[in-house]
Amino acid sequence: MQTDRRSVERPRIVLPVITRESVRELVENEAAHLRSAVAAGRNHYQVRLDQHDQIVAFMATLNPVDLERFSAFYETEAASVRAAAAQRDSWRPASGPLAVPGGQAGEMRIGPWAVAAAGAVAAMAAVILKR
Repeated sequence: MQTDRRSVERPRIVLPVITRESVRELVENEAAHLRSAVAAGRNHYQVRLDQHDQIVAFMATLNPVDLERFSAFYETEAASVRAAAAQRDSWRPASGPLAVPGGQAGEMRIGPWAVAAAGAVAAMAAVILKR
């Protein structure tokens, strides 16, 4: 099985300091990029998956304290952007092939599993780099 190149590249996300404002800016930039990519004809879900890969790669570089801080800020800021987008784009089909079950509008959440996985990757990287 061949490894996807994007899964092993360095994260393109750079946050010199993890604050609510810096994470808010990151989330707003992701949302703007998503809108422009979709307007250019790219697949919404593929763009979100690519963004998610970058977030996970970035999280793997964080120490446990920064990881927890980033995860909390990211989840709340992403929820805020999703709520604003849902209000702006209120049309959702009620049935048919485009129907979306309530609460599952394709959004990506960074849940406890992602925090644990990123923490494990960061711990392994620390052990490997100390050698």
